[in-house]
Amino acid sequence: MQVPDVAGVVFDMDGLLLDTEQLYFAAFKRTLTTLGLPQDDDLFRSLVGTNSTLGNQLLTAGLAGRVSLEDFNAVWDPDIAIELQKGVPVKPGVRPMAEALTAAGIPYIVATSTRTEKAQAHLAKAGIGDLFEQVIGGDQVARSKPAPDIFLKAADALGVCPALCAAFEDSENGVRAAHAAGMITVQVPDVVPPSPTLMALGHHIAPSLLDGARHIGLDPVPC
Repeated sequence: MQVPDVAGVVFDMDGLLLDTEQLYFAAFKRTLTTLGLPQDDDLFRSLVGTNSTLGNQLLTAGLAGRVSLEDFNAVWDPDIAIELQKGVPVKPGVRPMAEALTAAGIPYIVATSTRTEKAQAHLAKAGIGDLFEQVIGGDQVARSKPAPDIFLKAADALGVCPALCAAFEDSENGVRAAHAAGMITVQVPDVVPPSPTLMALGHHIAPSLLDGARHIGLDPVPC
């Protein structure tokens, strides 16, 4: 595993390590139907990668007074909880990637918009909590992605200059945050494909986590 230009790695969680965004999206659609609202995929996509504060602001604006935020979440949150009780799915390649980084002596960390305690619980339930001891949640920074705050905090926690960190993300908000932090940014798109405007950033785009690693010179497992 040759990594001459990468001294630390920062991972997003939902949609990147955990295959949960599709689950949240399906629950969102069901909630709109239950409340008699029209489907609005763009509204959901705007929420991806944001912390609870910014996400609630965007959701409130998108609902436009047709339903209160409290009434919407009273349907959406229990729906998500029921699905998560069935298990938290993990994206392919997560364990090989983490184990290879550990073997290579490269520190890594999770930087997620999800609250820290909730993120740790989800990682544990998914069976990969042992791999990710360091977690920076959205409650630990003042500004949500797409601001770079959480990535800068993650780099500081790793003790690595942001320019020497590789950041793996799935969402547009996350990519913009990592790019603004000056990190080597790799996007593995999930529910939101990269827009032409986002692609103009010139970051790496890959179909999977392991492919993304190889894009930047990390080669955790043979092809």
